[in-house]
Amino acid sequence: MRGRLGRRAGGAAAVVLVLAVGAASPASAAEISREQYVARTEPICKQNVLANKRIFEGAKGDVKAGKLKQASTHFRRAAAAFAKTIGQIEAVPQPGADEAKLASWLGYLHAERDFVASIGKALAAEQRHKAESISVKLNRNSTRANNSVLGFGFDYCLIDSSRFG
Repeated sequence: MRGRLGRRAGGAAAVVLVLAVGAASPASAAEISREQYVARTEPICKQNVLANKRIFEGAKGDVKAGKLKQASTHFRRAAAAFAKTIGQIEAVPQPGADEAKLASWLGYLHAERDFVASIGKALAAEQRHKAESISVKLNRNSTRANNSVLGFGFDYCLIDSSRFG
């Protein structure tokens, strides 16, 4: 069980890293295509992926060494960064035809943020098994988030735990 959380910490990092920081142009939703939406959100996601690589550096080692309180700080910082990223993505105008799909995807992203924060809280309380349980839910939610936007052609906006080791 001890190694599972370390591996899942990378998965959580990937989830969080999926999103990034960027600015959207003031185009209206009626004027934007799916391709334009992807072009505007991918840099946001890429920036978050890169930021989370830095945030989660050393997290697996902390978990493996039993330094759960130290590991928790990685998750709390990642959840805060992810919340900011979600806000930036929500500010990007959406293609009208994809509003329902994107609303679903954003709902999954909000859940990702909550799961990452919950893992951080469990680790801070030195509740390793609870953190492992939440990480299973996080991974399941990641799959659902990715499946909801498969046709968009995202790269960085898809949750990919392999990006974080």
